[in-house]
Amino acid sequence: MKNLSGLASFILFISIFLLTAGRSFAQSGNWMGNTILNLFQQAPWKLGTVRAYRQFTLGNAGYDSDIYYGYYDTHYPDVSFNATPAFQWFVPLSKLVIFDSYQSLEGVFYFKNENERAFNFVTRNQVHFLSKKFYGKTGLNYSNVRQRFSPELLLHIRQEEISWDGLFLWQFSRSGAIAWQVRGARLNYRQPASDSLSIDRELNRNEYYADAFLYFQPGTRLRLYLNGQLGLYDFRYRESRFKDSRTYAGFGGIEFIPAAGSERTVFEGNFNIGYMYLDLKNRSLKDASNVVGSGNITLNVTRWLSLQADYSRDFNVSIYSSLLHYLQTTYGGGLRFTLSRRVTLSNHLGQGLTKYPFSQEEGLSGPEYKFTTFMTNLGIRISREWQLNIFGTLNQRKILPEDRQLKRQFIGFNLIFGSIPGENILPIPSLL
Repeated sequence: MKNLSGLASFILFISIFLLTAGRSFAQSGNWMGNTILNLFQQAPWKLGTVRAYRQFTLGNAGYDSDIYYGYYDTHYPDVSFNATPAFQWFVPLSKLVIFDSYQSLEGVFYFKNENERAFNFVTRNQVHFLSKKFYGKTGLNYSNVRQRFSPELLLHIRQEEISWDGLFLWQFSRSGAIAWQVRGARLNYRQPASDSLSIDRELNRNEYYADAFLYFQPGTRLRLYLNGQLGLYDFRYRESRFKDSRTYAGFGGIEFIPAAGSERTVFEGNFNIGYMYLDLKNRSLKDASNVVGSGNITLNVTRWLSLQADYSRDFNVSIYSSLLHYLQTTYGGGLRFTLSRRVTLSNHLGQGLTKYPFSQEEGLSGPEYKFTTFMTNLGIRISREWQLNIFGTLNQRKILPEDRQLKRQFIGFNLIFGSIPGENILPIPSLL
């Protein structure tokens, strides 16, 4: 009850602050357009009142020089591919209520390492409530996916997640809106047979988040927003409950909205930056705080040349009990050449660093992970429905203070048929 009381107080405080700040943005008029309604109307499949999107991907098909990225002393090269059919359905329940359901089933195949073969399943189910000035949605999601875990553990770990989210948005002016969102998730991990770490007992947990957003869109190409967030982390096993914690965070962000059709815009993408405070329930451990954020920006210099930059910085839960959390920072950039209407060539160089902010307080010397990735990609639009990407990746990973260097190369292709809109990047469906 104490956690819920604090959660409610935090939401109320952020909401009052954002709403007060937002009054200065108010203008006359109404929002124009609605993403959910557009997705429903533009779907390629029409079955009576039902609308649907479909996609099939033959992905990551190629040669990997070491599928474990140097985690073991022996290298394990292999040839692999993923096959993924996916569908997204839109069903009108009434004039202003739309049901949205997404499903994908992925088969992962390795030629030599049969123990790495797997099936992954993801489903997201949402109900959207539309009106002139208000929007709401609620959703229930489930995923059961086996994937490369983290810089700490480069094995493929199966994660099962059941989550729920609810959002309410009020558009108080033509250019401003305020929204509240609540999310909860239950995460379960399956213990890998080849590792001595108790992944499930260290990481199985419940997560809860509450957010308040303020959006201001002065024109058709730019959107600004503020975001206040409270997070709660409750671990389920007794030996890991000392990791129980709260996070308090505030963000400011900008989104550059691409032009419709063939019109070119100078900037595309979005970025946000903020500050997060980690409040540990165990008073014998020291709290932590730091700058966090993420972004991905494209600068279209000419019609054939674009510059791209991205970054991410956030806290993550550590699998090692004594180290609690780690702070991971990644950043990078690259060039994209539009060789023709159907062909693009791009490259990207990225770097990252993982640090443990609690190691000094506990008298520990946790490792640091530095990693560098270079990727080049040739994209070919074969037809309206078919897309081919041929790519190569070079990875280098250093583990300090041992200065151990690990390398990995991958070359392969993705063949994609159709398209799936997926979820909204921002929890706001209406745009100018």
